[in-house]
Amino acid sequence: MNVRRPPDERTAAEVMSTDLLTVTADESVLMAWELMCRARVHHLPVLDGTGHCLGVLDSASLTAAWEPSGPLRARRSVAALLPRRGPACVRPDATLARTAAAMLAAERDHVIVTGERGDLIGLITARDLIAALAGVAGRDRSRTSSMPSMFRIEPVLPEHAPDGDAVPGSAVSPD
Repeated sequence: MNVRRPPDERTAAEVMSTDLLTVTADESVLMAWELMCRARVHHLPVLDGTGHCLGVLDSASLTAAWEPSGPLRARRSVAALLPRRGPACVRPDATLARTAAAMLAAERDHVIVTGERGDLIGLITARDLIAALAGVAGRDRSRTSSMPSMFRIEPVLPEHAPDGDAVPGSAVSPD
């Protein structure tokens, strides 16, 4: 057991994950699901074209919104699943008590850590806070053994709908 400083002396910067797997707002729901499964993560920060964090897609929300109605629904963007309110944020120097309060106020199990310009620099989950409260090191944040940070999966979806019609957006027309 790796004991750390008492929780009331620790800051967000000390417990945040910084090796983050992210997606852009226009990525598909299927892509997000594949990334979460392959990387074994439960939270994906969603970024806009400038790198600003629009929110965090969590596995519970993704699972609840999943519709097995075919490839068209799986291709919708992750932006459609983000909460209307922006993400809960704290600064790196926020105490763990302040971080926990931000999570509670937002009714979420995560909070993003932002820099001076509001840029995403880390993520803290409820699991990270529990580990800090217990006075132990959190899980190993390095994904080098299972997945590099610059990883991309391209889902393979059928080019024809079950009824034989071409899927809109595909380059192949029905035979």
